[in-house]
Amino acid sequence: MSPKGDAGEHNHAAAPGKAGAQGLLFTEDLPVLDEDAGYRGPTACKAAGITYRQLDYWARTGLVEPAVRGASGSGTQRLYSFRDILVLKVVKRLLDTGVSLQQIRT
Repeated sequence: MSPKGDAGEHNHAAAPGKAGAQGLLFTEDLPVLDEDAGYRGPTACKAAGITYRQLDYWARTGLVEPAVRGASGSGTQRLYSFRDILVLKVVKRLLDTGVSLQQIRT
């Protein structure tokens, strides 16, 4: 068998099982996640391509508040959901294209 053939082969017998498992992603019966499951600030910054200073400012001013857990005092860590990180990326992209922070807030 040629190397090209090996790389291009797929196990079609497993495909129905995979499709069934992927179907779970699109149902309303999603698993309940631990309430403390989320991404800490530095991880959210790295994923969104922003500085921690930006993240902190946006959280304190209410632009992007962490959905999993907000800061409730000194020493507590904010936890951001995956959706929060997507919003952070959108805000960053808008800023990069010249949209003002004031316009983004409205």
